[in-house]
Amino acid sequence: MRNLTLILLICVSFAAHAGDKKGNFAVWGPGVKSCFSYTSARKAEKYDAYKYFIMGYLTAYNTLTPDTYRISGNDRFIDVMKWLDDYCQKQPVHGFEQAVNDYVVHHQDSRLSEPPPTHGR
Repeated sequence: MRNLTLILLICVSFAAHAGDKKGNFAVWGPGVKSCFSYTSARKAEKYDAYKYFIMGYLTAYNTLTPDTYRISGNDRFIDVMKWLDDYCQKQPVHGFEQAVNDYVVHHQDSRLSEPPPTHGR
């Protein structure tokens, strides 16, 4: 079971970062900044651009990943932000896009693959 989990995490990591033939891809907006920049923006309460980046990233992930309705599972957006706050405090030199991707990889097993029964469009 442990090996299967490791293989799934590796596959998810590659799926989240397909990119070109060499695995490179363009990152736009605050995703190009560091976790330190994110933490500084949070402290200054000037982090709207980061919120929009996160929402866009997670929406794109939900849209493009099979069997994924919501990668954040039952987490509310404030919970996602708290996870990223903790992550970026511990790893300030990591890129912010990498932080959000690590959130996705870390939450793969707890994602919702279908909408909750009370949800409607």
